[in-house]
Amino acid sequence: MGPYRVVNRREIYNGKIVRMIVDDVELPNGSVAKREIVLLHYEGVGILPVDDEGNVYLVRQYRHALGQHVLEIPAGTMDALEKPEECAARELEEEIGYRASKLTFVMAANNAIGVSNDRIHIYIAEGLTKTAQKLDADEFLTVEKYSLARCEEMIGSGEIFDSKTILAIFAYVGMKR
Repeated sequence: MGPYRVVNRREIYNGKIVRMIVDDVELPNGSVAKREIVLLHYEGVGILPVDDEGNVYLVRQYRHALGQHVLEIPAGTMDALEKPEECAARELEEEIGYRASKLTFVMAANNAIGVSNDRIHIYIAEGLTKTAQKLDADEFLTVEKYSLARCEEMIGSGEIFDSKTILAIFAYVGMKR
């Protein structure tokens, strides 16, 4: 397969979270195609908090892009120069008000490889100690606790449909086997 060469790049937006570009890309056969890309400025983390009884903590929050409330694992965007594990610990406490004595890295995954560089680092948080939520000013969410079996049922029924949440739950189920 031959090279794919960008022959023209046009930035159409550069915001706080994303940058949008349109590339004209020369294909291996010599023709040129347009590729629209959303580039995130920073990578993200997602955390599956598991208590000593094997229950998991999820958050329900409004996601404007979908126009609805979504049940998902706590997650957030890394700050500049922040390591994924540091971000995971910070987001865990900010969103659900817990610290973990053990954070286990599970995987890094790209969510929309056809149109974005969106990459998320997934962690399992165990050994939870209650602290206090420290939500951002624009963050409104509720914390909900479920058994792992119930989470699997909700994935099957479509109630849980967020990809990072499904990845984290199935990864944890696989780790327990």
